[in-house]
Amino acid sequence: MAWINTNSNEKPAGEADDSLRIYLEDGEIKIWGTIHLGYIGSFKDSQVEMEDSLEEIREWDIVEEYFNPECSDDELIAFLNTYFKTFIQNVEKNLDNVNGTFLLHVFTDMDNCETDFMAIDGLLDEEKLIYGNEEDIVEIYNPVRTGLHSLSAYLETPNDGTIPKGHLESILRSFFPMFRFDYFLQNIVPEYIGLGDGEISFQCSDNFDCAILCGAYAVLDEELAFSDWHNY
Repeated sequence: MAWINTNSNEKPAGEADDSLRIYLEDGEIKIWGTIHLGYIGSFKDSQVEMEDSLEEIREWDIVEEYFNPECSDDELIAFLNTYFKTFIQNVEKNLDNVNGTFLLHVFTDMDNCETDFMAIDGLLDEEKLIYGNEEDIVEIYNPVRTGLHSLSAYLETPNDGTIPKGHLESILRSFFPMFRFDYFLQNIVPEYIGLGDGEISFQCSDNFDCAILCGAYAVLDEELAFSDWHNY
């Protein structure tokens, strides 16, 4: 593994301007840089969190499996930099799969709650409404519900490329032609990312008074599978 210099708070030479960096400051873990999670959003600096202390991190499974719990603090920080940069690179390589799974969770929730997106300014394309469903949101969900549920097997499967999911977004767009996807994506609000033992978690909301995303949360494991999704 190629370790970075952890003894300076300056941006490492050759790193991208927003490249993630984990470092120690007065004995506390600090995080600088940006993590891009596709449609979920970009999370910068204080939005990226690591709750555990160094001593707690030494007990993480990934430290025992990939490294050495008896290492020095600087060596542990260097390991964390390498590990999470590799994790994020894997996410970036598989954004189509991550994006598709995220959207599938969103629309599954919308269907279950029969969320009336027609009442949200800017989300409805009236010209693409199917005849007869102009007034009742149920008439939008009912015809596609079986097809939407048939995709549920993808909700918690890996997004690391072993199971292609690039088709999910196009299917959802075909199910909901009257929903302005691009406008919705522009109004997602990234809240925070947590870095944990072999995983990252995220939370996001929306600019529509949280009508669709209200503290939407999930955990991505090393295979980038979503787990513990909830959207309150």
